[in-house]
Amino acid sequence: MLQPVPTDPQAEPDAEARTQRQAQTRPVAPPPELDPAWRAGRKLSEARRQRGWTIEEVADRIRVRKEFLEALEDMNVKLLPGKAYALAFLKSYARELGMDEKAILDQFQDESALTREDANKQIRNPSSKPRRERPWVAAAGLLVIAALFVGWRAYQTNNAPAEEAVASVPAGSSAAPANTSAPAAVRRIVEVRALQEGWLEARGPDGTVFLSRTLQPGDVYRPDASPGWTLHARDGGAFELFVDGAVAGPLGAAGMPVLGRQIDQIQPLTQAELQSPRS
Repeated sequence: MLQPVPTDPQAEPDAEARTQRQAQTRPVAPPPELDPAWRAGRKLSEARRQRGWTIEEVADRIRVRKEFLEALEDMNVKLLPGKAYALAFLKSYARELGMDEKAILDQFQDESALTREDANKQIRNPSSKPRRERPWVAAAGLLVIAALFVGWRAYQTNNAPAEEAVASVPAGSSAAPANTSAPAAVRRIVEVRALQEGWLEARGPDGTVFLSRTLQPGDVYRPDASPGWTLHARDGGAFELFVDGAVAGPLGAAGMPVLGRQIDQIQPLTQAELQSPRS
C-alpha cells in the first residue's frame, strides 16, 4: 500500500512563487504592433487581438472581471469601480499584453475623465456641488413655464376688447400699440483661450467628456454654455475666459488645478474689476 509522501513546507513554494516561476518560464512574446495615433482603449483591444486572446481568457489570466476589461477597452470610466481599482486593472492588463505600462496609464488618464491627481490640493468651485436632480430636468421645467407664460400673454392680447385697445391710444395720436411679445432668448457665447500650453477638459451635464486634451497658446475652445456644463484644468491660470467677446477673467488661480467650473455661471468682469490689478 502506497504511503503519502510527507511534504516539506520549505520546499513547497507558495501560490505567488509558483505564479512568478510560471511567468518566468513562459515564452516572452514580442511587443504588439500599435499605431501611436490610436486611443488607449483601442491599443488594448488591438494588442489583445494580436495575442489571439479573447477577453474572457484575459479576465481569467489576471483575475479581473470581463466587464471591467471591456470598460477599459471602451474607455467607459462610468462602469469602473473607482480610480484606484481602474488604474490597477489597467496596469495588470497592459503587463499581460506586453505593453508599456506607464505609457498606456498616462495616455488613458489624459484621454478619459479618469484624470491624474495633482500634487497640489484641487480647488472645486463652490457652485459645482452634486445635484440630486439632473440639470436638464430643471431647464426643461423653466422652458415649459416660459412657454405657458408667453402663450397666456398672447391670448390676453388677442382677446382684449376693442374699446380698451382704442382707449389706450390718445385721440389724434399716431403712436402704435406697444409690442407685448416676449423678447427672444439670447444665447451666450463663452470662449476659453489658452494663454500657455495647458490641459483642458469639458464635460456635459451627465458627465460625458466632450474635450480632454492639451491646448497650445492661442487655441480657442467654445464650449456649450447650457446649465450643467463644466470646465476642468490642471492650471487655471493657463486659460482666459470671454463671454460674448467681453473679458471674464482667468479660469482659475495660476498654477492651481480647477474642477467643476460651471460654464453657465461665468460672467464678464465689471469695469471696476477690469481696472483693479490682478493678483
